[in-house]
Amino acid sequence: MKPFRWGFMGVLLGLTGCADWGPLGNRPSVPAQPPLATVPDKGASVPSKMVVTQPVALLLFHSSATLQLHIKGRLLTLKSPEDFIVKSHRQEKSVHVPASDWVFVGYGVTVPALGLDHYQNTDMHGKTVVMLSGAPPIPDGTTVSSREIMAHPKASNLGHWRAKVENAQRHGADMALIIHDAAVESVPYEQWQQEFSETDVVSAAPPEAVPLLAYGWIPQARAQFWLQQAGVSLQQLKRKAAAANFTPIPLPIQSRVQIANRWREIELSVPR
Repeated sequence: MKPFRWGFMGVLLGLTGCADWGPLGNRPSVPAQPPLATVPDKGASVPSKMVVTQPVALLLFHSSATLQLHIKGRLLTLKSPEDFIVKSHRQEKSVHVPASDWVFVGYGVTVPALGLDHYQNTDMHGKTVVMLSGAPPIPDGTTVSSREIMAHPKASNLGHWRAKVENAQRHGADMALIIHDAAVESVPYEQWQQEFSETDVVSAAPPEAVPLLAYGWIPQARAQFWLQQAGVSLQQLKRKAAAANFTPIPLPIQSRVQIANRWREIELSVPR
């Protein structure tokens, strides 16, 4: 019988294995540990705040319109929305804009603090005002204080279509048409018509003044064609609109509009 030999690794494992053993070769007793207490998780305590709301009445409007142009004895019936987008926010099922002469009002802005008044106090009752997209250049040499700007909050929003429509309303126009320029709006007319051909949401609160009979947009390419038919250059109108001494320009175009309106009132609760 061959003697049993302890190799180096065997001796090493033996020594390490015996390190925890007592002098008699018995393992030392280990004191029992108390069990961990289980505490139910009730979540973080967050002080509750009462949200006070108030009701807001809104109107959902949907308008469908027909538009006809009279140019040098010719009657043109336009297609919606390819040729135009026209809306009305009057609570009337049928809105009619009778024969209305077109007047070009540049960018359609009035901010005396910036030296801009594209209406020049012209009475626009019974007229359709036609204007360019975007904001006009500020006249050279115009100096204005922050106090004057604060007195004219619309100055920071010159190019927005809503500011233009509201200004046309203040000047008594029957209808406001904005020539949609995709380069200025950064949105092609096709995308614009998708957005604005759907239902509008407006406040049901009484407006400061009676809303315009109608407002809307015409694509620049169509506007240029119709103006050419009337013997007017759109490029020349743009150059005149950029001048500091701009005054409204009557156009040899007349329009008629018929709008069918549907609307309903909804109420939302919003935080005060």
